[in-house]
Amino acid sequence: MRLFLLSCAILTWSLAVGTAQERDGPALPIILEHADSIVGSGPIESGTREFLGHVRFSQGNVTVECDRAIHNVSANSVDLYTNVNVTQGGLHLKAPLVTYNGNTNIAVASRGVVVRDKGATIQARSASYSTVSHIVVFRDSVVARDSTRLWADTLVYDRDEDTTSARGSVVIIDTAERLVTRSSYAFRNPSEQYLRLRGDAQVWQWSAPTATESSDTLYLSADEIVSMQTGVATIYQARWHVVMTRASVAARCDSLVADRAAGRSELYGTPVVWADSMQLHADTIIAYGEEDALTSVVGRGWAILVAQTDSLRPDRMDQIAGQRVTLSIEHDTLRSLEALGDAQSITFRAEDQRPEGLAKVASDTIRVLFEKGQLTDVVWLGGVEGEHHPEPVVAGREDTYRLPQFRWRMDRPKANALPTAPAFRQLK
Repeated sequence: MRLFLLSCAILTWSLAVGTAQERDGPALPIILEHADSIVGSGPIESGTREFLGHVRFSQGNVTVECDRAIHNVSANSVDLYTNVNVTQGGLHLKAPLVTYNGNTNIAVASRGVVVRDKGATIQARSASYSTVSHIVVFRDSVVARDSTRLWADTLVYDRDEDTTSARGSVVIIDTAERLVTRSSYAFRNPSEQYLRLRGDAQVWQWSAPTATESSDTLYLSADEIVSMQTGVATIYQARWHVVMTRASVAARCDSLVADRAAGRSELYGTPVVWADSMQLHADTIIAYGEEDALTSVVGRGWAILVAQTDSLRPDRMDQIAGQRVTLSIEHDTLRSLEALGDAQSITFRAEDQRPEGLAKVASDTIRVLFEKGQLTDVVWLGGVEGEHHPEPVVAGREDTYRLPQFRWRMDRPKANALPTAPAFRQLK
């Protein structure tokens, strides 16, 4: 994911307004190519020199133009005023005021700055660069545009480490990847293909519409979301208070690891997955998908599926549990289920919407078919043991018919709204 700004743009900005010396070579001469007039005052060693009208300096392949420049010899500072333009090759920097302090080794553009290079544009209300630490900082209403769009309060680029970080209401939009992110902090190391979002991190990614299906949106939120390159695969990790939703499926867990290319997502730390009126709980839940479509969900370790299938009697919950529970999904709808290893089930029965008690069964394997999200057929295989509880015994005591693994959560998540203008307007 290409995010913040082109490194070459920042590097050129630092050379242009920061230091008059190549990093590994001798100082380059600064040549005054033109000024309508030059006014000096005070002693040579401590006075000031003012350059007025169509001022043009050059240093190597860097050119600086402005309407007015003042060199304060005693303060060891230079102020460039009005229509300040810095160019180097295809890069162009524009600001109304640039000040360089030779004592602090810091150059500052305090009244706005715009950098353009190779189709990329970075703008902010102020920017500073240290020729000692080689760090450039864009502050206040930062906008970076290339193949992506980024908004932030502050953007920091470390020239030596080649890393960027953004803080404060960070919004990133990548239309090519159909992706929007929002966080309080974002860090990127492009050489390691590493990206970290932290602080109420949120991601929206929508699938491409097809001839038969409209686009839907995957939503992911967590305290921290990380993207990294491992070999040829891109791995995504989400940590702490993880929430994920898509169509009729939602999930919560403490941590998530996803390999999108392999179509595999692993949920850890008390995970739960909602699908229609059902919940899957397990020690670990693994979701599989192809081309952005969820195809199966596997619960491992004391897994249980709980289905609230009777809207008139919400306490009557069908339950199927086992050491491994697998859900097969087609077009975001549950089609079948299989429970393996110490499988157990409690299914409530009804005839013409009239309750008919329940069946409690244990076996080696349980297979279930669904139609339109509703249980239709159940098959028990191997070592079957069962019992029927008639309606007079069950009525009023539904909450006592629970398997040992039973859990039911009321905190099904919903996707948050996309970031508001101006960011969202750029998406349209």
